[in-house]
Amino acid sequence: MTDRFNPLAEIADGEYLHHEFKRKIDNPESIAGEIVAFANSEGGVLYIGIEDDGGIVGLEDSETVFRTLANICRDRCIPPVSPILEQHTFEDKEIVVLTVLRELNRHRPYRTAGGRFYIRVGSVKKDATGRELIRIAQTAGELHYDETPVIGTSMSDFSMSAFETYHRLQFDMTVEDHLSQSGIYMEKLLRNLRLLHEPDREQMLSVAGLLIFGNDPQYFLPQSRISAVSFAGKDEDSDILDRHEITGRLPQMIEEVRIFLRRNIRSPAIEHGFCREDIRLYDEKSLGEAMINAIAHRDYSLSGSQIRMFLFSDRFEVRSPGGLPNAVTLENIKLGMHAERNRAVVNFLTHLGYMSAVGTGIPRLIIRLSRRLSGREPEFEIVGEELRVRIYGAFPNIVNK
Repeated sequence: MTDRFNPLAEIADGEYLHHEFKRKIDNPESIAGEIVAFANSEGGVLYIGIEDDGGIVGLEDSETVFRTLANICRDRCIPPVSPILEQHTFEDKEIVVLTVLRELNRHRPYRTAGGRFYIRVGSVKKDATGRELIRIAQTAGELHYDETPVIGTSMSDFSMSAFETYHRLQFDMTVEDHLSQSGIYMEKLLRNLRLLHEPDREQMLSVAGLLIFGNDPQYFLPQSRISAVSFAGKDEDSDILDRHEITGRLPQMIEEVRIFLRRNIRSPAIEHGFCREDIRLYDEKSLGEAMINAIAHRDYSLSGSQIRMFLFSDRFEVRSPGGLPNAVTLENIKLGMHAERNRAVVNFLTHLGYMSAVGTGIPRLIIRLSRRLSGREPEFEIVGEELRVRIYGAFPNIVNK
């Protein structure tokens, strides 16, 4: 969605993901459904007075249509949608344009007064599935998936040794001493930490509890693995030099990522007589921050979509499942804007020393350090359901030495 638009040019593009044409308002519930679908997706523009094929037929009373649309947004969209409403005249024909901007409508998921939750798929609206509703709520910050229970897990899937290590680091005392001092029992401690649920008296680990302290997280959440590949060339058609499926608890996986990168990042050198000058291609802090961000903020509800870490001959790239959460955009993420999709996971990784509570890692570590070393700006891109971060190596600087 652009900040503003040329209506005639937009109409000429036809109906698609962000455009919907209506000749008139003949069914308020259906119109509410179109508006809700835009609000639950990436926003969009609804044109009234336009045929499906883009022909401008105009409206007999655009003032009434304008007021009707405002009433539909207020009364038939729950919660109310905040639109931008405009009237335009083309060839003496009046139309009304309703724009739904994502940044003005953050209280997702939205539904119609008739109880229907819609999303936009291609050029049509469709009913949202239960999983899609969960993801919409996650994106809006209304639901933290990492705090929900993992069906089938129990305390037998919880590593007490891993938790003991964390507990000593965080509280400087054993779990036993903590329980004795506080007068609570183990299960209550884990519930307070959002690691355990007991629905109908059945104990289940939360997603965060399984990811941070589980014995075998990938048995229940196979999408939580990381696929790491080192390529000989600049694209995925190049020969594979090394490949590793990284599994385990998140702290273990972070260490495995570090080992993989150290094993595969080549260290060229320049000879100066009897001296050898090693060339540092990447800043390790920058790569580490990119990977830990992916691990902490990816969408773990996307089954079948693991983090992919690629090392090409000229760049490092991490592809993280899920778009940007809540109010984060590709523009403000570079300024340090952040929102916690996985609140519990972020808290534990911060306590373990892998993350900073300040939340400035992207501009301070990824962008600044990478730019200083390689002279190139890191790239951030959304492709489908993936956030892709590219960090380029210092190869241009080698040529100039």
